[in-house]
Amino acid sequence: MPATLLLSLLLACKADPSPDTGDPSPVDPRALSALSVSSDHRIVDALDREVLLRGVNLTSLGEYWQGHPELPPTQPTTEEDWAALQAHGVRVVRLVVHWSRLEPTRGEVDGAYLDEIDAHVQAAAAHGIYTVIDMHQDAFSAFIWTPLGEEECPKGSSPAKGWDGAPQWATLTDGLSTCITGDRNSSPAVIAAWDHFYDDTDGIRGRFVATWLAVAERFAGRSEVAGFDLLNEPETSRPSSELTPLYDALLVELITGIRATGAEQLLILEPAIPAGDRSNGLVFADPSRLPVDPTNLVNGTHNYAESIDATGLSLETTNDLMWAQAESQGTGYWVGEYGFWSTDPAVLEVATRYALDEDEHAQGGAWWQWRQPCGDPHSLELVDGAWQPTDTVVHLNTLDCVNGVDLGPTDPFLAILGRGYPHAAPGRIRRLESDPATGRLRVEGEVEEAGGTLVVWTPTSGEAHETWTEGLEGLAEEVVGQGRILTATVAAAGDYALGVDPR
Repeated sequence: MPATLLLSLLLACKADPSPDTGDPSPVDPRALSALSVSSDHRIVDALDREVLLRGVNLTSLGEYWQGHPELPPTQPTTEEDWAALQAHGVRVVRLVVHWSRLEPTRGEVDGAYLDEIDAHVQAAAAHGIYTVIDMHQDAFSAFIWTPLGEEECPKGSSPAKGWDGAPQWATLTDGLSTCITGDRNSSPAVIAAWDHFYDDTDGIRGRFVATWLAVAERFAGRSEVAGFDLLNEPETSRPSSELTPLYDALLVELITGIRATGAEQLLILEPAIPAGDRSNGLVFADPSRLPVDPTNLVNGTHNYAESIDATGLSLETTNDLMWAQAESQGTGYWVGEYGFWSTDPAVLEVATRYALDEDEHAQGGAWWQWRQPCGDPHSLELVDGAWQPTDTVVHLNTLDCVNGVDLGPTDPFLAILGRGYPHAAPGRIRRLESDPATGRLRVEGEVEEAGGTLVVWTPTSGEAHETWTEGLEGLAEEVVGQGRILTATVAAAGDYALGVDPR
């Protein structure tokens, strides 16, 4: 029997009633149970435990523009990668998928690509990792770029790379210039493509929705799929007053359509960016103004403050604002992207501050990204009339693109990402402090009744660190990589705590 089929059967059996008694089987406290958004805007599991979805973005299934003929823009995720992700406490992957691969021919959703997505979902689940399926795009499509030597860019503009997203048949540019005057969305061709999408020219927006419904039907009821990120960083040339009703209409179609398939997973809503200018304000997805069921909707704003965002806001202020936004709109909050691309001390200081603030808010998020191949459009620069990779690409893994060598894990980043935190905490987390440098960890929670199981990841070893508990019993550990999964049961209603300290 193929391994993927065997895993599917095992996962299905966990949710089935007991064949002997007909009574529901108890939920495994370590299982990837279905997630939802609580009344206090937290992501919780089927046992009403607060869940921190912390992890990474994976681009291995994407279809990116290939600007260098010898360098593929994606790289497969291997069993070694999955084991490494688990060994660093990763609880979720945001899996980049593209409309161009889902529907390369109009009206025909590619079942083989759905199978590839499913195989990644199952591989992640086999390592205790949830998946968020992310319908990704950058600059609308991989089929908009400036042919070097063929299109002369006007003064004040420059040639554009291609990126990713829509299939070629849905990329309507009116034959306009692909040259950019600012960011990657600034070319007349990209602006036209976005306008045609929102206007549903030739029914292309409707096909996008239909493709999403095919994905939702495939993964409805699959608890290992934590959620669906409906559209990555949508842009438009239009001001917010014009964009808002158009974006609202798209979201209503997606939310109502996906729910009609029976898929109840988290739906992650990102803000749209008007006029291709982040300083011109974001158009947030606000369920309070949408005629939709608000259940299990999540604000998925990305936090690149002090990283690549030029708004001038601190990362702490950005998180505060997004939490306030989520609470006012009745959604959860999860950061689909954040990241850093240098191990210089000043950058590591900012990355550590991000980790501390993430703990302060007890929030989850996905680092961009696990590995960025040398042929990824992000890695390429125009040098002497050709697209060439930058010397070194630093993400959670580092690649030497001059010599074509994978330099392996970026240990300073992985120490920050892989610090200790609760995978699932009964009741609600009241305090979370975790030090990437020492392994020191403190988790405090509060419950209304006894019996829930706390599940904690720590990168520490029992020999070098002491573990203590308050209000918990039955402490157990399982070695995972160089770290451990700690579990303990809440002994009574009220407060509880678990700590890890250097000996």
